[in-house]
Amino acid sequence: MDETEKLTTESEQRLLTAITLTQQTVKVGVSALNKFPTADYEMLVFTFINYLERFTYSLESIEILLSNFKKKPNVETGIGLIIRASLLDFMTINYLSTYQAEITDENPDAQEEFDKQFDALVSDQMHNTIKYLELMKEHRQINQQEFEQTIQNLNHTYSFLFIGLDLNNPISILKTKMFKSPKQIFTRIHTHPLTKKFSMVYDLYTYYSKYEHFGIMTHFMQRQNINQDLDRIIWSISYIIRGIGATFAYLSYPLDKLQGEKEALGKLQIEFDKLGAKEEQPA
Repeated sequence: MDETEKLTTESEQRLLTAITLTQQTVKVGVSALNKFPTADYEMLVFTFINYLERFTYSLESIEILLSNFKKKPNVETGIGLIIRASLLDFMTINYLSTYQAEITDENPDAQEEFDKQFDALVSDQMHNTIKYLELMKEHRQINQQEFEQTIQNLNHTYSFLFIGLDLNNPISILKTKMFKSPKQIFTRIHTHPLTKKFSMVYDLYTYYSKYEHFGIMTHFMQRQNINQDLDRIIWSISYIIRGIGATFAYLSYPLDKLQGEKEALGKLQIEFDKLGAKEEQPA
């Protein structure tokens, strides 16, 4: 980015407001996290506590970088990398919510389908870890004994992800192998009436995904107008705040511990949406 570029007067004010609202959102997120101390939680609750933690501390990191954005606009690269991970989390939560919304007394099979989708979410890293271990064994970076010991350790620590133990083909005994790509997640979000309004999050996600590794487009993307960069950051943060709201919805049942936090977050969401509405979503 050309560091001689300047924010417009309006953009400077929007930047200051975005920093303040982000700081306040982080405080709400931390307040909610404090109501879930370390304990043995049911897996769904545990997962959404972790999503809440990721959203909250990602926003805290973004705020630190955003506070330096005016003087050092190249921090936008770091902001973009953080945003990319958070937007994928937001998409994943919304993907799951489309299955949860279909659970009714008239459609009891929908619970089983939701459980399958949730199991796939929590199993994805294990699937990739086993593939990595198999590759390391194939190229003799680890021996057979080391491979088997690691698989046994994983099977013991994460027993809820497995249906048994098979040292020859550990992927075969994963509880599920229904893994979805970001493209498949987007398609479900876009075609479901509950989440279609969030479809444009995929545009921002694919944009910031190009920051993750160098490609010919990366050079030009990281040299765009500083005011356009700010617009894109603000739109992205608005989705992250909605992500926090989604975790609150999952964590408020059956006992609602977060009534105050939900009210505070709702007001912050309105203010952030006003801030984003000053400009059309950047392409």
